[in-house]
Amino acid sequence: MHHIFSIASPRNLLAFGGLASLWAMEQCRPFKASADRRPARWARNLFLTLSNGLIVNVFLSGLIVAYVVWLRENGVGLLNLTGCGPRTNVLLSFLFFDFITYLWHRAYHEVPALWRLHQVHHSDLDLDVTSASRFHLLEILLSTVFRTAMLTLWGPSVEAVVIFEAGLLAFAQIQHSNLKLPGLWDARLRRLFVTPDMHRVHHSQVRSHTNSNYSTVFSFWDRWMRTYNVEGIDQVKLVIGLPEFPRREDVTLKKILLMPFLSARGGAPPVEAPSEAAS
Repeated sequence: MHHIFSIASPRNLLAFGGLASLWAMEQCRPFKASADRRPARWARNLFLTLSNGLIVNVFLSGLIVAYVVWLRENGVGLLNLTGCGPRTNVLLSFLFFDFITYLWHRAYHEVPALWRLHQVHHSDLDLDVTSASRFHLLEILLSTVFRTAMLTLWGPSVEAVVIFEAGLLAFAQIQHSNLKLPGLWDARLRRLFVTPDMHRVHHSQVRSHTNSNYSTVFSFWDRWMRTYNVEGIDQVKLVIGLPEFPRREDVTLKKILLMPFLSARGGAPPVEAPSEAAS
């Protein structure tokens, strides 16, 4: 049973401690005025955060860690077969799973059935730290199945899984935040890492923006895969959300829970609009 808490407790601490800290910082030093500051929006996002977190932390995390232990004890997975040292295991696993997360995120944008789920995340009319965990439960469960398959293939250590999950969560919260970084920090940091400016473009209503910047921790995946798109974009003028769901009444809690089944676009992933392609 102790394995259950080895991943759940740090994730809880990061999830709620990071959310509270970044939310407070956003109020003191926002990048721009919020488009939708209503408590109802925050309540929706927090409901999804809490409900998804309950499933992940109480039911799934312990099973995943127990499965990773089983993989190690039975020599399943590439790293378990090679017998690499603990530090090498953590480093290689972090890079591997960050790249796999890039590919999986991109698939959510390019495969119609997956986009039906992922559009819940992109339908938020504003972007702040509460957006980081705004996902449909079915997306969480499907991603867990995919990640379990990758765990089987790779065979990371328990420590590697805990460190990656903690890093993934921390970067997700930071990059979704409406936080204004000092001076040229954002431009300098995004040479290596995903920053708020980089990810804000990904949440723009412009299709060529939405279909870019899929990375979570390291920005070089987008650079290498030619999906990096930040330079020359006016961050202040970006309109967040999806053009198919432009009104507050389009994104009530009931409607976002039903969104994968009642899609305005029939589940089609974002495509380049003619006007954008010509520009």
